[in-house]
Amino acid sequence: MASASPIQPDIPSPRGYLDFKAIRTEDSGRVVYIGAMPLFDLSDRNFITPVASEGLTPEILKNAKLNDPVQRKTNAAHVQGILDYIVEEAKAGNPWTFSSIVLYSTEELDFEGVSIGHHSAGEARATHAFSVGEGLHRSLAWAVALDAAKVRGVVRPKMSARAKRRIEHAAIPVLVIEESDLARQKSDFHKLNRQKPLTSSVLALTDESLLSELTKTLIQDVPLFRGRIDLNNASVGRKSDKLLAFAQLRFVVASYLLGRETRSKEKIRDGVAEIVGEHGKRKMRAELKKVFGEVAGKLQALEPLQSGKVPPQDAGDLVRQVRSETLLASNAAWRALFVAIHEAREEGVSAKTAIARLTDDPAIWSRKGKFFRGSLIDRRTKKLLSSRESIDAASDKLLELALGRAERRSSQ
Repeated sequence: MASASPIQPDIPSPRGYLDFKAIRTEDSGRVVYIGAMPLFDLSDRNFITPVASEGLTPEILKNAKLNDPVQRKTNAAHVQGILDYIVEEAKAGNPWTFSSIVLYSTEELDFEGVSIGHHSAGEARATHAFSVGEGLHRSLAWAVALDAAKVRGVVRPKMSARAKRRIEHAAIPVLVIEESDLARQKSDFHKLNRQKPLTSSVLALTDESLLSELTKTLIQDVPLFRGRIDLNNASVGRKSDKLLAFAQLRFVVASYLLGRETRSKEKIRDGVAEIVGEHGKRKMRAELKKVFGEVAGKLQALEPLQSGKVPPQDAGDLVRQVRSETLLASNAAWRALFVAIHEAREEGVSAKTAIARLTDDPAIWSRKGKFFRGSLIDRRTKKLLSSRESIDAASDKLLELALGRAERRSSQ
């Protein structure tokens, strides 16, 4: 959860008014509006300011105590994923699929409508700022897409004038709740953002370790990973359009940096800290971008995704094809590959040379190939294996190949 701070004088106030079509209803004495709002007006006229005020109104900020969290903790990788989705769908001309964001107003809204049973349908008008009770990540992503805000660690993708116009005319479903009791608003925020126990992937995503930070920037820097890393689950399913989960990619990064010295969280934490302390984050980010980008561009099955040759609407099908025909959506295969690259470098072979040798024969990475039989592929059942022993055995074979000491025997 992010810590709320006292109100800042530079938080912009709403300009003018905001009209939106809605159904007005009451629940236990509290008025709720169900409707859709134009996103450009919502952000551009400062009715929500998700960056400057963490999506909160001045009343909330003024009454929040330091270190007394109101909003849930946000992370740049999640915002980037939503932003990429918004832009990709705009470019492709596809409809967006979003659940409602929940907004709170401490002031009553003006409403003109027609009664329909216990409800009324018509037009509501807001003249005061809203607080975002749920949907802060979506609000941040839309604000960046509209170029109405900048979020640290989030890159606004390039887009055509046509895609930009479509985004500017977009609307999002909303629930607007009138609630003047600030304590009750805060209590609601906690309930709205209460989640099931976090998976290891989400815990890794929201921690502030150097390894997670490097992994988040890697997702931004390598086109293959943008929009193709699952940020919510510990692993990816057979039919998923994601290549790897965040926690899996995080471990792959650790494998490149530390080789096999990843037996405990403490070793990983201390090892990464030592490397970053020696070389600096900027240099390590550049190195990861170069090495992972080289791998993505050299592996035949992944190169179309890395180079952007695949239309957005076809990318999910290609990822599923990669998963069904190769080992390149296997966490174990990625870890073995980058352990081998790490160890080849220790033996004096450059990463570029090692990668060239390891990617020269696409058949090595085929599920039908024989190269990984007995390591990543069970000899009898042909099922994929992912134990540490299997990964170590695969890393040994790949290292011999990277050093130029072994023949491929990929499919013989």
